[in-house]
Amino acid sequence: MVKKKNSTFSLMFRMMMRSIKQNVLQFLAIIAIGAIAITLFVGLIANADVFESQVNSVYSQGNLADLWVTTPIDQVDSNDLNGIKRLLQEGEEIEGRSYITSSSGNNSIYLCVVHEMPTISKPYGELEVSEENTNDYFLYVDYDLKKRDENVSSLYSLGDDFSFSFDISQFNGNENVALFDGYVKEGKSNIFRADKVTFKGRVTGFMNHPENITRAAYNGSVVVMSDKMFKKALLDVVEENFEKEQTEMLMSVISFYLGFNDLNAPYYTNPNQFVIKTNPGRDIDALKKQITEYFESKSNNNLYLITKRENMPFYTALNDDVRQARQFTFVFPLVFFLVAILVILTTISQLVLKDRTQIGTLKAIGVSKWQIIFNYIMLTVVLVFTGTMIGEIIGPLIVPGILGQKYLILYSLPQANYQFPILNGLLAAIVFALCASLVTYLVCRRETSLKPSESMRPPVSHLKTRTPIKKEKAKVSFFDLKMAMRNIRMNFNKSLMTVMGILGCTALLVCGFGIENTITYGINHDMKAFHNDDISLTFNNTKEREYLIEDFSKIEGIDVPKCDFTITTSTTLYVTDGPQMESHFYLIPDYNNYLDVSVAIDEVAISQKVAKQTGAKEGDMINFTFNSKKLSCKVGVVYEAFFYNGIVIHEGNPVLSHIGSPGYLSAAIKVKDGYDIKKIKTELESLTYVASASTQEDWKANIQDVMSGILVMTNAIKIFAILLGIVVLYNLTLMNFKQKNRDIATLKVLGFTLRETMSSLLIESLTLTFAGVAIGMALGYPFMLAVMETNIVALVHYLYIIYPSTFIYAFLLTYVLDCVINLLLSYRIRRVKMIESLKSVE
Repeated sequence: MVKKKNSTFSLMFRMMMRSIKQNVLQFLAIIAIGAIAITLFVGLIANADVFESQVNSVYSQGNLADLWVTTPIDQVDSNDLNGIKRLLQEGEEIEGRSYITSSSGNNSIYLCVVHEMPTISKPYGELEVSEENTNDYFLYVDYDLKKRDENVSSLYSLGDDFSFSFDISQFNGNENVALFDGYVKEGKSNIFRADKVTFKGRVTGFMNHPENITRAAYNGSVVVMSDKMFKKALLDVVEENFEKEQTEMLMSVISFYLGFNDLNAPYYTNPNQFVIKTNPGRDIDALKKQITEYFESKSNNNLYLITKRENMPFYTALNDDVRQARQFTFVFPLVFFLVAILVILTTISQLVLKDRTQIGTLKAIGVSKWQIIFNYIMLTVVLVFTGTMIGEIIGPLIVPGILGQKYLILYSLPQANYQFPILNGLLAAIVFALCASLVTYLVCRRETSLKPSESMRPPVSHLKTRTPIKKEKAKVSFFDLKMAMRNIRMNFNKSLMTVMGILGCTALLVCGFGIENTITYGINHDMKAFHNDDISLTFNNTKEREYLIEDFSKIEGIDVPKCDFTITTSTTLYVTDGPQMESHFYLIPDYNNYLDVSVAIDEVAISQKVAKQTGAKEGDMINFTFNSKKLSCKVGVVYEAFFYNGIVIHEGNPVLSHIGSPGYLSAAIKVKDGYDIKKIKTELESLTYVASASTQEDWKANIQDVMSGILVMTNAIKIFAILLGIVVLYNLTLMNFKQKNRDIATLKVLGFTLRETMSSLLIESLTLTFAGVAIGMALGYPFMLAVMETNIVALVHYLYIIYPSTFIYAFLLTYVLDCVINLLLSYRIRRVKMIESLKSVE
């Protein structure tokens, strides 16, 4: 019976399956490195898609405005709403609101007083409301503000009073204030002599608001209140402190000077800010110019700010994070793609070299070189496709969950949904497969171009002839080193690829540890330079210096003369015609004990972060707000800081002279030697006006919490770097053993022990590892810069540094991995069959 002749396709398929079976461990390495690369790439794209989707969902549900037009609260013009409306196109919307910079407890808030529930920049999502909440009587507090300060959480419960304070300094210098003294109730005071007055509204609901999307500690929170409740809050505080018979008269005077309407008017407040929703494709800059021209045409130009969505601080921070999430997609995975290509190159090269005789036989029986090349390309594509599919599934499930923790810490976002970027994953798979196929083709082309007889012979070594090793013992002791150097020279391309693989692993390790170093250094730097006190206090409301000194003197252990009283609040910073940013405002004593910033009394100091984002530099005039006043001052110093970013100004600065004596909102406390800091902290917390008390350990813990998202990313980098190192070293070490079967068998025949045989292979591996580690450590710093520049956190400014210990850790970790893998695979030396390994076609 004649056997049926097998087709070429069937023959090549069986050959491919046999190759997979014989080299399963090396092929698993290709699958693993491919899966890791695609997991990172697709996972990071999914992370960016999920984050952008969450942000767009907030803006869409909250119908975020495209343009904000603001006038001073005391220069309101009731005709502005209609004047701006005439400039809008059909379908565009505008709403007015009274936008008042206020505070509640220790939190800065932006009080938005509206006539009825807004439809532009409105509360969105599920609202938690009380029974008394109506369309014209409400006070909505943001969920994040409700949770931010546990010390005053009772203020933020449904049905309870919500205390808020705002500046009335433009009124308290008026001569009419003195007239109020005669109408003050017994035991009460003329509250309008103060810079700020505290009012109370009733919380009727909790909300999410699109302008409250940023959780950063220095960002004020929008609180939405109805005009009706605001009028009641003002009326209540007047009735509480003044005789009831004079209430109407007093309210009329107050309303006149604060820019509000008469009590009998349909609405009490007049809007000083207008939010505009434009049609898609509208030229915002052209509309902005028209609005500016409208205000300039008025006899009294009361325009304060006109801001596009792109220039709003909360939007800028979010937009930067979305952009950085996209950029990060192409920074980190690139290393893994390059290493994956190197692994494929070395593995296929070794496979083709081992299959020389088989390739020659196939060509001798009539199989074309293109069929042989196609067989190896298909083998590569199968391996790459398998790894790609694993990464396509795992990436979107794992990576967004890890990196998404950073966004949940910084922003108030809706629930994330899994997203699988199919198109991007498909394109990545095609590009990966094409690159792998090209590498395979280049490897196979040379071998398949040889004649069958040439392919059936072992490759000729081109190593230069050297003097034979003599048999003296003194020379034999260097045999393992010489053999290792010979192997490196003979397989230079493979050695170079090994170095590049180790280089990538080390660079990632240095990057991961370097990020931790940068964060640790930044925290320690600021604690030493700006928080060198023992306890930091913040107050629910402003307090006078004398009042604070009296209270602190009663607590044993406080070094009162070394206590500093300060004001820390939020402000908007910008240079003329430059971008705006929201940051901290620090008012410090003229001779402070703890702040390591030296600036002239008539100048201000700004942090490097402020300088970078606003474009301000030393000698420039920078604009900022304090107590609802627009101020300008010369920048004297740009200081270095990690989290203590903002503007620093002395309380004796001339630009503050017309504001009056400040009430303090915070204090830096020095504890005398020998006293328990925690005990004194507890005593300070018992004071009714103290909102929070933080030791240095508390500050460090808070910053660590904010940076936890970055630390999660750092740990991910280190884990992936170790996985990369394991895969690369395992694959190359395994390939090294297989390629040197003949050499190992020869050494065994000559009587060399297992230790002596293994030492030559270990020296070769460690030498290549050393070269890769050295170059990788040099590239670790620039790679860390690339990674961190795509992961900026709004709260901090990175002070880049890598400690020497990081290089030691990276060096040792890579070497330990190399040694462990070599030791684990050394058992293969025992399994080398001497007779089969020494067979030759000759």
